[in-house]
Amino acid sequence: MRKIILISLALLSTALTQARTNLNTNDMLYLNMNSKAVLGSIQLNNITSFNITQTVQELSSTAKLVVPKAYGKIGQKPILELMKVGDPVKIDLGYNGVYNQEFEGYISEIEADAPLIIHCDDKMWPYKQNNWVKHYKRIELKPLLQELFPGLTIDSPQVNLGKLEIDNASSYNVIQDLQNDHGLYSRITGNTLKVGLAYDFADLSKVHTYDIRSDVKANELKYKRKEDMQVRFKAVANLPNGKKKTVMVGSKLPNASEKTLNFAGNFSEAELKQKAEAVLAKAVFDGYTGSVTGFGNPLTRCGDCLKIIDEQNPEREGTYMIETVEISYDDNGFSRKNTLSYKVY
Repeated sequence: MRKIILISLALLSTALTQARTNLNTNDMLYLNMNSKAVLGSIQLNNITSFNITQTVQELSSTAKLVVPKAYGKIGQKPILELMKVGDPVKIDLGYNGVYNQEFEGYISEIEADAPLIIHCDDKMWPYKQNNWVKHYKRIELKPLLQELFPGLTIDSPQVNLGKLEIDNASSYNVIQDLQNDHGLYSRITGNTLKVGLAYDFADLSKVHTYDIRSDVKANELKYKRKEDMQVRFKAVANLPNGKKKTVMVGSKLPNASEKTLNFAGNFSEAELKQKAEAVLAKAVFDGYTGSVTGFGNPLTRCGDCLKIIDEQNPEREGTYMIETVEISYDDNGFSRKNTLSYKVY
């Protein structure tokens, strides 16, 4: 009997040792999510959820955060007395005590309910609050933006906008009209306002890598060949004298997807066609379209580039500009949904 007990104890010791080894291994693989939000003068840790959307197609990024009931009061004061619309916001997310700044901006709306929901706009928010009345007989794009966006460095092409009138409009409204009328997209990154065509926003210095087999939580990518992409562009030149010039490039099939490109400048038809064909070359390619969702790291941003690794289909690999990033942080985990734009190479 004693021998059997000793053998049983030895087996139990071995099992416990193996269990501890497995536990240590799992601990190394386990990533503990952490969050930190600074709203005005208060800091909230481990918020219930965040959603952040960044896209080249919109002028500003937005964030929504949900504050749990545990934060009904901070000290003796209700949390709603400690924050207000217009307060600065910083949101940091990460794993295992390491934080990365994911959003910086201002509170734009507070939903006073349980749980408390706070909506935020990025650094474009103050430029939605001002108001301008101006008349220009002739104005270039860059000096206009320097006047409307004081405090920011302007990165924009040289464009003659011609005659321009601003009648009780914010800086944001003006730049939104420039996007609608001239196809000039804008984003504030750091302290710089960058303006250009949507295809000008690819940052080739920031290339992230996703391996389809190991780095992806959800794969909604579709592989398409150039000949399957029936697209045409109507290119419109908005001339300084107020007139317009138009050319068409791309597929002539009636069911083709038609998109409009607006250009500001005094272009000839040949120059306009050349510009439109350069955009068409980026829009029509052999490669992936759609979206792919990864984890909280790497820190993909809209305008960055994403290299897709696919060992099963190496001919499909490539690097793409990220048009939109949707960041989610909640009970389902920490993820980044990346919608791809054109193929960089």
